Amino acid sequence: MTDPEFLPRCDGTIALRAPSPDDASVLEAGRDAEFFRWLGAEADMEPPLACIVVDEEVAGWIDYDVARSWLEEGEVNIGYFVLAKYRRRGCATRALELLLGYLRDETDYKVATLLIDTRNEWSLAVARRARFSQVDDIGGGAFYFKRDVRESRTLGDAAEQPA
Repeated sequence: MTDPEFLPRCDGTIALRAPSPDDASVLEAGRDAEFFRWLGAEADMEPPLACIVVDEEVAGWIDYDVARSWLEEGEVNIGYFVLAKYRRRGCATRALELLLGYLRDETDYKVATLLIDTRNEWSLAVARRARFSQVDDIGGGAFYFKRDVRESRTLGDAAEQPA
């Protein structure tokens, strides 16, 4: 399945946009202990699908992939990271909602998944706020969540417009 070009999306508080060449250095400089604790394996990843932007500043990234052994047909696995300055402000939850809208409107994917370390209480809270349902406890200390991308959103429904 080929994904369409990612066009900016905004909910009035945050925006998602395709990364620019300058964003890589901002995202790399923002890697802190939290990044390496939860996402260290992602250190060499390709540029993400989208940057999370707040007040015209890069606040993090969000991405998805389909190359996970546990995914079923039509499912994607989402990953995200929010820079320290923007944490605990709802950015991750809002970014998830915007990405789910993109998946619903622009792709044929039906289900979004999250795989979250059982000790990552902040990301577990994001999954709950974004109405993902825990479906399993995958070995290795991770909870597995799913959400139908066609489910209506609670954040940004009326405000979602191109940034």
